[in-house]
Formats: sequence, structure tokens, C-alpha cells
Amino acid sequence: MNRILAGIIFFLFISTGYISFLVHERQQELQKLTHYAAAWSAAQMVSEYYRFESVLGLYTIDETMKLDDVRMRLDIMLSQSDLMKEGDLKHYIESNKSHHALALKLEEKLEYLDIHLEKMNRSEIQAYLKTMQTLDAPLSHLSSGALDKDINSINDANLKIKTLYYIYSATSVLLIIMSAILGVLIFYQNRNILKAHLQVKSLAEALQESKEKLQVQNAKLEYDVYHDSLTEMNNRHFFWGNLNETIENAVKSNNTVNVMLFDLDRFKVVNDTYGHDVGDMLLRQISQRLISMGLTSDTLYRLGGDEFAFLSSGLTENNAVSLAQKICDAINQPYTINNTIINITTSVGIVISDTERRSDYLYKFADLALYEAKNEGAGKIKVFRQWMLDKLQESRTLEHDMALALVNKEFVVYYQPIVDSFSRETYSYEALIRWIHPLKGILSPDTFIPVAEKTGMIIEMGKSMLEMACREAASWVVPAKISVNVSPVQLSSKAFAGIVVSILNETGLPAERLELEVTESSLFTESNTPMNTLNRLRALGVKISIDDFGTGYSSLSRLSRLAFDKIKIDKSFVNSISTQEDALNIIRLITGMAKSLNMKTVAEGVETQEQLESLQVLGCDFIQGYLFGKPQPYIDGKIRNG
Repeated sequence: MNRILAGIIFFLFISTGYISFLVHERQQELQKLTHYAAAWSAAQMVSEYYRFESVLGLYTIDETMKLDDVRMRLDIMLSQSDLMKEGDLKHYIESNKSHHALALKLEEKLEYLDIHLEKMNRSEIQAYLKTMQTLDAPLSHLSSGALDKDINSINDANLKIKTLYYIYSATSVLLIIMSAILGVLIFYQNRNILKAHLQVKSLAEALQESKEKLQVQNAKLEYDVYHDSLTEMNNRHFFWGNLNETIENAVKSNNTVNVMLFDLDRFKVVNDTYGHDVGDMLLRQISQRLISMGLTSDTLYRLGGDEFAFLSSGLTENNAVSLAQKICDAINQPYTINNTIINITTSVGIVISDTERRSDYLYKFADLALYEAKNEGAGKIKVFRQWMLDKLQESRTLEHDMALALVNKEFVVYYQPIVDSFSRETYSYEALIRWIHPLKGILSPDTFIPVAEKTGMIIEMGKSMLEMACREAASWVVPAKISVNVSPVQLSSKAFAGIVVSILNETGLPAERLELEVTESSLFTESNTPMNTLNRLRALGVKISIDDFGTGYSSLSRLSRLAFDKIKIDKSFVNSISTQEDALNIIRLITGMAKSLNMKTVAEGVETQEQLESLQVLGCDFIQGYLFGKPQPYIDGKIRNG
């Protein structure tokens, strides 16, 4: 069916094209009948020439006739003579030499008059008229010749039109027949077209439905881009956009920009104790409380984790602090989740600025204030001050200097003796790192170790210190043990055990003379790496001590799993041993527990004879403190005082 339709349509196409061709031919022939023909043009020109001669003749005998009338008729004649230069008349004239010569004479006569007419008098014009009359007979002959030519052309055109009419009629009849056949075929084909139409309609409806779903999905995606999925609050992306907008508006209105950052205190404990599901429910309840406070919805944000933010402008410091306290009071109210009451507090950092207009700096200032608030304790509110930025810059300067110090080997090791509490003989030395700063002099670990741990430089620093201590201890005449502190960052590295073994091999120090001191916090983690590392080193003969015992989260299960060699009693208990009964009881408990686990005890920070005697009574094995010696450098083969 489709092939038949295609064939018919092709035939109709060809036929239509052919009919168009015939119509075009017929129009061409008809155009010859109505065209601006040579006979008509010649007749017009000759007629005007005769009229012009009459006007000239009348002018010569009629004194009342004006020259302007003659000029007008001359201009008409000039325009008529232009017909000889175009169209069929041009071709007719150029095809005959006598006619062409006649045209040149006529043009010459008219041009002469065109130039001299106003200068000629009536008698001169009458004389010139006689020369013009010599052209009358040739012009008449030209007109009759053109008429004969056009009559012949018209007869030929009529004959061609008649022939074209017969062909056109036959083709039209054939076209009508084929069109009828096509109509019948189309009638049967319409059913298929109707089916296709219904399918297209169904597809269009499906596409419309898909479009509506896509629009809904796009709206949801756009919402998700700017909103937190857990709490449905504005998110960090929305926060940065609105912060820039708030700054622009504040500049126009000459207002301050206020940024508040809220961080939940001990939120990690909630997650670790009750699980992340409870933590998520807590965050949702907090967001509901914030939204219910009636604050503008686009000023509250959850930036991620347990951090929230509030944006505004035009607030004074007192108003900002009051508003922050109001928000904290709402957050700090107890929560009931799964029949469990949960209490949470909030630390706040605030920046109020009418000069700083950089969004990243405003956020950094608020974050610095929040950092200071959390350092001061839970539930604190801090407003940004310049000293906070100075402190940060000082910390960065310290980081830079520390990196150079590692390259320039400015870190050295001092040694403090650990003695037997009864015989007072030196049992070992604790290696303590010192920084010989080129400008600030000797710096204690408290000033740079936290920064080293934060930046990760503690890895290289600890390795360098361990190598120096082992190398120097290997050269001692009296083979005392050497104790080296290990950072939690070092201990969390799986490569640490290999580093220790490599240093022992390079320096030649026996593993039995090395004692590593670790803190409770470095072991109280979800990772098994610290415990596995210490077990591996202890199996090689390295001694392990737990430092600052009693200040962290120690448990008997952890002590028994590793079986430490020593427990170091924190100096805070030793300092209070003479004045606080609780400190005395704690030390008694620690020494008793150590003995039951076959561990030795070391008391730190012993400075008086009274403290020593009390520790001896409690059964403490070793003593360390200023009573027996301060940390000193190793110079010329021995540890010296002063």
C-alpha cells in the first residue's frame, strides 16, 4: 500500500511539475500578446512625431502660441524617442540598417532642437521643420513594418497557446483520475493514520506526565540544594549566598553585619553513648525549637554536623549577645528521646563588624570566637576580638618557625632522672624535648607540642627526638634506661612500630633499655592500631608506661589487655598529697592496683621531702621531680646541671 501511494504521489508530483511548466509556457505566450510590442511602440513614436511637427508648424504661424508649449511637446517626443533604445522596438530597429540609420537621424534632429529651440525664431523653426518632414515617410514605413512583425508574432503565439491548451487539458484529466485513485487509497490509509494519531496522543500525554514529574523533581532538587536534608533548615550553600547578600545590603544602609556560629557541646558523646539515630533526632528537635522561636526563616542555618549559624545586620553587641543567649536558652532545655532525657549546651562565637565586608573573613572571625568559647568551657558566648586573630597569626608563625626548626635541627633533648624511691639510685632518665628558638630562646613542650600535633609535624619531631635520645643513651657509660614520650598522633600511625625498630637497629640501643610513655587518651579510641603497635613493641622487649594516670578515661580492662610495665601517677595528685585526703587515697588506690597487676609506679612532680616520705609509705616504686633533679642537656658525654 505504501509503495502504491508513493508511486502515485511521485506521479502526481511529476504531473504537477509538468502542468506548472505548461502554465509557465502559456503565460510566456500570452505575455507576448500583451507585451509592450514593437508595433505599438513605433506607432506611438510616429504619432507623437507628427503631433510635434503640427505644434511646430502652428507655432510658426500663430504669434499667440508660447514657446513653452513647443518645449513641452519636444520633451514628450524626446521621451518617446527613448523607446527606440529599449525593448522589442530596439531589437527591431537594430536588425535593419535603414531603420537604424533613420533612428540616428531622428535622434539628431530632436537633440538639435533640444539644444537650440529657445534660441531659434519662428522663421528658423519653420525652415528646420521642412528638414524634419523629410523623415515622415521613413517613419511611416518603420511603423508599418513593426506592425507586420507583431501580427506575425501574435499568430504564432495563438497557435502555441492552442497546442498548450490541448496538452494541459489532457494532463489535467489524467491528474484528476490519479487524484481520485489517491483519495481512495488515502481513505484506507486513514485508519493507520488514526491509529498513529492515537499512539502519538498517548505518547504526548505520557510526555506531559513525565514533564510534570520532572518539574516536581527539579523543584525538589532545587530545594535540596539550599536546605539540609535532616533538619530541613537552610544549609551551608544558602548561608554563603545570604551572607554575601547581607553584606551588600549592610553596605547600602551603612549597618553592621552580624554572624553567629553555634556549636553543640559534647554532641559526640551523645552519638557515642546513644547512637547516631538519637543524635539525628536530637538535631531535628533542636532545629524545630529554633524555627519555633519566630526568627526569620532565612537567617537560621545548619552548616553541618552539630554547627548552626544565624545571620543578621544592624545589631549592637549587647543585642547580639542577648539574642545569642536567648537562642542558647532554647537549645539548652532538656530533650526526651526514646524515654531518655538528654541535656546539651551550646557554645557561641559572634562577630559584629561595620568595616570588614569580606564574607570569608567574617566567617573566620566568628569561628575564632567560637573556638575561644569552646576552649573556655561549655555553654560560653564569645564576641570576636582582635587578639583572637593575633593569636591565630602567632600560631601560624609558630608553625612556620617549627617547620624551619625541623630542617635546622633546633630541637634538642633534655633528661630528667627517675630514681628509686628508697635507695635514691637513678633508675632511668626521661627524655624531654626542648626547642632552642633563635629569637625566643629555650621553649618548653607546652608551647609547641599542641601545634605540632595539630599540623602533623609531631611525626617528624617525635622521630627525631627518639633517634637523638636512643643515640645518646647508647653512648652512656652507665646503661640506664631511657623513657621517651609518644604522642597519640604517632601512636595512631601503623608505621610507628617499624620506625622504633629501625631507630633501635641504627643506634644500637637494646630494646630493653627503651621505655615509651603513652597517655590514656591515645589508647581510648575506636581504632585498634595503638594497642596493636604497643603489643608488638612490648614483644620485642620495649617497656611501656602509661603517663598521667588518673586524668583520663582509664579502665582496668585496658590496663590488663596491654599489661603496662609502669604507671606514672600524675603530679596533680602528688602536689595535693599533703593537703587533700582524696589525693592520698587515689595514690594508695593506684599503687595497690599496680601491684595487683605486677606493674611499677612512678610519681611525677616530687619537690619536697614530705611528699617523698608519703609516697614511700604508700609503696610508690620510683620518684621523679625537682627534688632529685631538673631536666638537663647531654653535653660532652654526660648530663650536666646548670
